[in-house]
Amino acid sequence: MYQPLQDIVLWMNQVLNITSNLISDPTSLNFSSQSSSSLLTTTDNLDFVANCSRFASELDIPGIKLHFTQYVHGGTNLSFPENHPTCGIPYHVVSSDLCRVVMAVPTSESSEISLEAWFPLDYSGRFLSTANRGFSGCILYNELEFATSLGFASIGANNGHNGTSGYAFLNNTDALADYTYRSLHTGVVAGKELTKKFYGFPFHKSYFLGCSSGGRQGLKEAQDFPEDFDGIVAGAPALALPNIMSWGGALYKATGDPKSESFLSPELWAVVYDEVLRQCDALDGAVDGLLEDPSTCQFTPETLICSKGQTSQCLTGLQAQTVRSIYSPLYGSDGQLLYPRMQPGINTKKQVPFYFQGIPWDLTEDWFRYVVYNDTTWDGRNFSLADAMNAASQNPFNIQTWEGDLSAFAGNGGKILTYHGLQDFVCSSEISQLYYAHVSRTMNLPPHELDSFYRLFYVSGMDHCRDGDGASVIGQDVGSSAGRDPNENALMAMVRWVEEGIPPDVLRGAKLSADGSQVEYWRAHCKWPKKNRYTGNGLVTDEKAWQCM
Repeated sequence: MYQPLQDIVLWMNQVLNITSNLISDPTSLNFSSQSSSSLLTTTDNLDFVANCSRFASELDIPGIKLHFTQYVHGGTNLSFPENHPTCGIPYHVVSSDLCRVVMAVPTSESSEISLEAWFPLDYSGRFLSTANRGFSGCILYNELEFATSLGFASIGANNGHNGTSGYAFLNNTDALADYTYRSLHTGVVAGKELTKKFYGFPFHKSYFLGCSSGGRQGLKEAQDFPEDFDGIVAGAPALALPNIMSWGGALYKATGDPKSESFLSPELWAVVYDEVLRQCDALDGAVDGLLEDPSTCQFTPETLICSKGQTSQCLTGLQAQTVRSIYSPLYGSDGQLLYPRMQPGINTKKQVPFYFQGIPWDLTEDWFRYVVYNDTTWDGRNFSLADAMNAASQNPFNIQTWEGDLSAFAGNGGKILTYHGLQDFVCSSEISQLYYAHVSRTMNLPPHELDSFYRLFYVSGMDHCRDGDGASVIGQDVGSSAGRDPNENALMAMVRWVEEGIPPDVLRGAKLSADGSQVEYWRAHCKWPKKNRYTGNGLVTDEKAWQCM
């Protein structure tokens, strides 16, 4: 089921010619284009099934190691036995008819990515790349299915390793390069060629959809490979990634372990949340359990310090300091901002973030063990500011993804839509406005001019990438979509912006019922730097009772 050896040799010769400078120059990855002449002609369902079956034998792109093709009928509960157990996606129900193509593609003389292309029968002529999460070496089949259900020919890759651990990075610069930028870009190059071969004609626009580490990947593409995509939807981007790892270490040090006097139990975090709402909920004009603009919330945890004789539902001075530390930025030893504060408004009554549970964050330990120090004995309990400075200065393959000049991407007509939940407990929502401001200053563009290609939306009541207490369903993945219309779907809003020149001024979000069967209310989330404010004219759940100001 693999390509003949001579094809692999041809591909590897090509790879060897271009990879000598890959580590030092990410932009050197540029495979020669293949002919877009038709291998297949898709006219109806029967032809589609037959074409999918014979695609393996007729594919002639050197070096792609094709494992198999598989026709998948809509409604199939598709199993993924090869997906690493830590990925947590052993199966997924596929809603539309498609051809699944599974392969491996080299990224250097000693590394490769696992890649899947899903080609829908109901093809829109659009190409899309999905992304990854965390340190994930996992293909996100749920996002592939979401994209193909909307007619996109879609690809997903495993970031050059399998599973969610960072262990693959230990003394392995190839794995780290793949994770940082190379897996995604290689998959895009290969996926575009496969799409043209499969359908027999070029796609007319290409798109990206990702969140968290995937959001960072999307912005990395705009910075380093500005011709890859016409439209990028980047959610909750994990920008300044090494600094996020240090932030996780610092938050653990702030809370201490569960036996520490500085530690807060889940019951006390619930008390903190109620107090955050008491102090800040009304700042947007409505008391509805949601903060529309956490930047206006300067939370004072000392109001919770126990009065004389009070023994419950209150904090000690040390615990109040813990809360203040968490809602404060992390600065380096040189005074430079490493990472912003955890924004007030995360619902610690519903769930206590892993940062606050009195154990070192596993991603922090993985990053320092397998990237910063290549020392498997490094212990997150010993984290110090010196470690944070070491991680920030190292910045392998520019994984901080903090380049502010996006003029090449904008010059190619590219568009960026970033969304970030205001209840995000993984990546502080403030990082997105800091990057937006960095781009504005670097390109010397005020927001109304930056709007031409780059728009940022904050979504009140959204956790990390999805879910949450508010109208968080914006059409960002298969489990968080209330429709296909551009007015209720972030991905299709991007399509309309790219293809019709109609940019989104708001992202409409839906609050779904507990069983997800119906919309309880809508809210129009504003384009930064505008913020939502309740006018008082109508119920707080009335979309028209809010105004972007």
